[in-house]
Parts: sequence; structure tokens; C-alpha cells
Amino acid sequence: MKVLLLSPFAPNLRHDHAAADTIVQLVPRLAKRVDLHVYSPQNHAGTMSTGQPDPGYTLVPATAAAPAGHLDRLGVKPAWLRQAWPHQANRDVAAAIRRIKPDVIHAEYLQSAEVIGRRPNAVLGLHDVTESVMRQSLRSASLVSKPYRLAELFRTRWFERGAIRRAAAVLTLSEADFVVAATLNRNVVLARPGVELGDRQWASRPAAAAPRLVFAGAMWRRANVLIAHFLVREVMPLVWRDFPTAELRIVGARPPADVIELASADHRVVVTGEVADIRDEMLDSHAVLAPSIVGGGVLMKVAHAMALGCPVVTSPGPAASVDGDETSLFIGSEAGSLADAVRRVLGSPDEAARRGHNAREHIGRLFRWDNTVEAYLSAYAMARRA
Repeated sequence: MKVLLLSPFAPNLRHDHAAADTIVQLVPRLAKRVDLHVYSPQNHAGTMSTGQPDPGYTLVPATAAAPAGHLDRLGVKPAWLRQAWPHQANRDVAAAIRRIKPDVIHAEYLQSAEVIGRRPNAVLGLHDVTESVMRQSLRSASLVSKPYRLAELFRTRWFERGAIRRAAAVLTLSEADFVVAATLNRNVVLARPGVELGDRQWASRPAAAAPRLVFAGAMWRRANVLIAHFLVREVMPLVWRDFPTAELRIVGARPPADVIELASADHRVVVTGEVADIRDEMLDSHAVLAPSIVGGGVLMKVAHAMALGCPVVTSPGPAASVDGDETSLFIGSEAGSLADAVRRVLGSPDEAARRGHNAREHIGRLFRWDNTVEAYLSAYAMARRA
């Protein structure tokens, strides 16, 4: 089976966000099962090497394109579309389809869904329901930015629902997104992303150690900036009442100035910036904090922390995305209950260790790469029958 996979993020490059855990891991595994050709707008002359003699897949070159401009904020299509998928990408893909003649066109991420059109053999891979993300973003927006966020919500709803309806098959990463997509398309497949457990595993911190809490993510993303401020301003002051020496470490690439300034106001807040291996920070912590204000799909930071066996404090949405509950996670829905969850972790180390152990086993059962690949192949079969 010949498949043309479209992605805004090249599978052979290093990414400081969730693409490193999803598309980069997925593509070489899929390539073992199908004749895989991969197009990304990032496939330029200087980035086409995979570093391997035979990676098992073919990179389709992209034409250099102008960056998104102010005019891309106008019109019926959402402004975020052009940030990672320029107009030139649609022309490149049309030419690749004519040349390669794929059995299946696989648009991974909503950004690449524009090229699906009425093609009968197209599969759409959704990493979240972006309409839901835009709705959450509107709720958390400032008064000045609300009109723009409202316009983005309406444009996203129109674009996303149309793409889901037109696809021959749809892949979702979480059950919640599966339910939404299934109202618009009868051919929906749940494909939980695989997570490698590895040999490294969290162990309880020494009793005398000052509590260390870690929040990790791509800090240039607005959703993570909002959480960083929320944790410092609303959650940690409640935690510090009982654990005044607790340290919050904000870990992730490219933190903006307002996040860096959080560390200036209180020495118990540390902003690390990018680190060599984020697992080191998680394993050295008493707990990983991973609530969500704006987000959808599977929150990979939750899945990876669980895979390490770390105690994880999160909110209901991310917990549901990994099919987790209070046997494997500490869950809170707002500042007070999240602070209570942190206090339970720090005050009951045996319970924290027990839930961390359960979390690791849970991820090992549900998030397996062989199951992920089989789900994608199932969606491809649906598209070929359409």
C-alpha cells in the first residue's frame, strides 16, 4: 500500500513540542508496514537528511514559501492555519499526488487537512478537537483579545467540521475526541499514541529533601504560559501554607519574559528553560504538575510522567484523555482542589508511590505502539474501501 503522509512537522527533525513524541515516533513504525512518502513544509534542502542510510520512508521535498502575513488573519479560514501550513504546501501536495499516485492520502494534524477536499481516499489524523481548544482559549482571553478569539472559534469550527465530514476515515488520539468526531463521520478510529516505558522509573524522594514540583512543557505555547501563571499565582500559595520550602520548577524551551519574571518574584520558583532530558527533571521531583486550561487530545506530558511512574497532579480533562482516575493520578479541577492534591502527594509519600506505580502499569497496557500502528492501518483500509 502506497501512502502519502502530510504533516506540518517533519519526522526527521528535532522538535521542542509534542511532535517529538508523536509524528517523529510514528513515521518509522508506519514505514515498516506501508510504502510511506512523507511531505512537510519543513522538508527543505538543508533538512532532508534523516541521518540514517535507509530510514524506510521517502521524504517529499517542499518548495520554499513566504511566512504567514497579516492578510492571513482575514477571510473564512482560521489564522492559525498558515502558521505551519503555507499556501505553497497545497500546491506541493497536489503535485506530489499526481507524481506518486498514492493509495491513501493521510493528513496528520488539522493544519494539513486543507488538501483533503473531496478526495475519496483521504484519512484525517486529529491530535485534538481544535474547536474545543479555541472555545477554551476564548474563555481565558483578555477583554481586548476576545473579539479575535471569537472569530477564530467560528472559523475553526467551520474548517474542522468540514474536514472531518469530508475525510474517508478519521483518527483520534483520545476517546473524548472520538465521540465528537463520530457525530460527523461514521468511520472514526481511536489510535492512542504509543509511549515507551523504558528502564528508568521514579522512586520516592528522601524524607529530608525539600519538596520539588515540576511543570514541564513547550513554554512558548500560550496554553503552557497560562498554566505557569496559574500555578505560581493561585495554586502554589495554597501549597506553601503547609509546605513553605516547596520548589516549583517550570521546565521547557523558550519561556517568554513574563514566565521568566515569575522566578524573580519568589526564589521558590525556578524557570530552567530547555533542558537536555526532561525525564531527569520528572524523576528528580516529588510530583509532576500537569493541569490544563487550554488543550485537548492526549496531554503527552501526563502520559510520559505516568510512564516514568511519577506521581502526577492533573485536571479532569487530561486525566480523561489518558483514561486515568484517582487510582493512578491525583486530580483537581481548580486551584483549591489542585493544591489539596499536591498536599496529598507531599503528605502521603507511600500513596504517591502507589499511584505512580499504577500509572506506569496503566500506560504500559493502553499506550502501545503496535496498537497505534494497527489503528492507522485500519483507517487506511477504510479509506481504500470508500
